[in-house]
Amino acid sequence: MKQWLTKFAAVLCAGAMLAGMPVTASADASETVLPSGITVGEFEQALTDFAAESDKYMNAPEYISAAVGVFQGEDVLYTGYFGEVNRAEHIKADENAVYEWGSISKTLIWVSVMQLWEQGKIDLERDIRDYLPEGFFQHLSYDEPITMLNLMNHNAGWQETTRAIWEEDESRIPALGDALRAIEPAQVHRPGEVVAYSNYGAAVAGYAVECITGTDYCEYVNEHIFKPLGMTHTALDPARRDNAWVREQRGKSHSYTIASMPMNTYVIDKGTREAFIPAYPAGAAAGTVGDLMTYAQALVSDEAPLFEKPGTQAFLFSGTDFYGDSEIPICCHGFWCTEGAVRYYGHSGATVFGQADMEIDPVSKTGVVVMVNEQAGNWFNQSAASLVFGSMSPGACGEPVSDQAPDISGKYVPARGTPYGMMRFTELFSSFTLDEEEGIAFDDLGNGVIQMRSETDGAIVFGVRQDADGLTIESPSADLLPSKGILPQLLLFAFYMLAAVAAYYMLRIRIKLTQKHKWQGYGGSKVIGAGFAAQLVSVLSLLVMFTVYYAYYGGLPDAAAAGIGTVQMICLAVCVIAAVRAVIGIFTAKGSRAPALWYGVCAAGNLLTAAAILVFSLYRFWDC
Repeated sequence: MKQWLTKFAAVLCAGAMLAGMPVTASADASETVLPSGITVGEFEQALTDFAAESDKYMNAPEYISAAVGVFQGEDVLYTGYFGEVNRAEHIKADENAVYEWGSISKTLIWVSVMQLWEQGKIDLERDIRDYLPEGFFQHLSYDEPITMLNLMNHNAGWQETTRAIWEEDESRIPALGDALRAIEPAQVHRPGEVVAYSNYGAAVAGYAVECITGTDYCEYVNEHIFKPLGMTHTALDPARRDNAWVREQRGKSHSYTIASMPMNTYVIDKGTREAFIPAYPAGAAAGTVGDLMTYAQALVSDEAPLFEKPGTQAFLFSGTDFYGDSEIPICCHGFWCTEGAVRYYGHSGATVFGQADMEIDPVSKTGVVVMVNEQAGNWFNQSAASLVFGSMSPGACGEPVSDQAPDISGKYVPARGTPYGMMRFTELFSSFTLDEEEGIAFDDLGNGVIQMRSETDGAIVFGVRQDADGLTIESPSADLLPSKGILPQLLLFAFYMLAAVAAYYMLRIRIKLTQKHKWQGYGGSKVIGAGFAAQLVSVLSLLVMFTVYYAYYGGLPDAAAAGIGTVQMICLAVCVIAAVRAVIGIFTAKGSRAPALWYGVCAAGNLLTAAAILVFSLYRFWDC
C-alpha cells in the first residue's frame, strides 16, 4: 500500500540539531480529541519523539526545522517549533521564523475570486478571456471557453511552461500581465477534459482579479485578506516589498537539503535561496506559521470574516470536480479534497526554499498548518495532516457494487508535463507502471470510483474513465493518462545518445589518423565528418538545455531556448545532408565492403539524430 501511495505522491504533485520546545495552548487542550481519534497530547508526543530520535544522530539529522500549528475553531490547540532556520548562526525556529507558503498562495486567489463572485463581479462559468485584455492568449489550441472553474480545477488544458518562472534579480520582475505573457505554455488538452496542475492557470486567475478590480493583485489581497485578519507577518509581493518585517526575517532563514550517502548523511546549506516568482499569485506568499494559522482559522469560522455572507464560504468548499460520476469531490473551488477519517480540504506548497501544508475540516473546524525550510520537505510536513485527520476506512465512500474492479494495470504518464516543445523528452522519464501488489485489494464502488485498500494502511479512492485512448485514472492535481509509444521513443532516445558516443569516437579516430597521415578519405568524407560533429553537438546541446533548465529552477530563459533551438535546427540540416551523402556512398562504393559498411553506419547515426530532433521537438524553442 505504501508503495502505491508513493507512486501517487510522485505524480502529484531538497552539525548539531537542537529541537525547539513545542508549546500547547493550555493543559486542557492536550486532552482534545482530533478527527483522527488521537488527542492533541498524543499528536505532540509523536512530533517530539520524532525530533528526539533524529537529534540522537547529530551528524545525520532527518530534518532541519519545522513550525507546526493545530487549531479547533478559535482555539489554538498546539504550536510547536523544531530545529533551526539558520544552522550557521544557530537561529532556532520560533514564532518569528518566516517560511514560504508556496502553492498555498493559490488559495488567496480562490478566496479573492469568491469575494468578487458574491459581489456579482465575476461569473465562474464565463470565458476568462472576457475579463482579460483582448488577445491575451497566443498559444491556445481550442476554441472552447476557459472558465474560472477550469482554472480552479486545473483543467484548462495547459501543459507545464518551459519558460523560466523564477527570477533572481528583483529589479527584473515585470508587471504580472507581462510576466504571464512571457511564460504562456501550449494548450495541449481541451478545456474541462484533463486535470493537469497549472501554476500558469492559477496566476491567470489572479491577474483576472487584478483586471476586474483595477487594483494590483498584491494590493487587493493585502487590503481584503491580510488586513481584515490582522496578518501583519505575511507578505505576497514576489520580493516581499509589501512587508518590510517579513522581508528582513526571511533574509535570516536558510534553505537546506539533506543528502543521504551510503556511508554518511550530509546537510547542504543553500543559503537564503532567494528566488522570486514573477507570476507571483501562484506561489509567492511568505510569513509565520501563526499568520498562516490565522488565515486557516478564518476559513472555518462561522462568522466567515473574509466574505459578506457565510453562505459564500460554505459554497467555497462545495465540489467543482468529482471522481468519476460520483459525488465524491476531488476539488472544491481550488481547494483539494482528501478522504481521511473525515473529509478535509486544503493545499500544500513547495518552492526552491521549502515546503508548507494547510489542511482544514470545516465540520469540526479543526485544522493543521506546517512549514519547513527543506525543498524536498521532511517528516513533519509529510505526516502532520494524517496524524490530525487520520486515514480513510474501507467503506467510508461506499460499498463495492461488484466483485470485479476494473483492471488498471498498465503504463501511465502524469497529465502534468511537457508533451510539446523542447523539453518533450522529459516525458519519457515520468512514465511508470501500475500493477497489483501483495496485500492490496481493489473495489469497484460504482460511478467510475475505485477503492484501493489494505488491512494495515486503510484505503484511498480514485476515479477511472474509459475513452478511445484507454483508461485514465483521476487523482488530485494530475490525471494519469495511458502511455502510448513510450518504448519506441525510449529506444530512439537511447540510440540517439549512442550515435553521439559513436560519432565522438569516429571523430577521434579520424583526427588521430589524420595526424599520422594515415587517414584514407572516402567520397563525401568532409560532409559526413560534419554529420558526426552535428550528432555530437545535438546531444551536447540537449545536455546544456537540461542543465540550464534546472539551473533556472525548471525553466529556460528566452535567449537560451532560442540559442539551443537554433543550434538543433542547424544540426538537423547537417545530419540530413550527411545522411543523404552517406546513402549515396553506399551505392557508389566500389571494390570493398568496408566503405559501404562505413557509409551505412554514418547514414544510420545521422538519420537517428535527425529523427530524435524532430520527434522530441528539440528545435521548437518558440513552442512553450
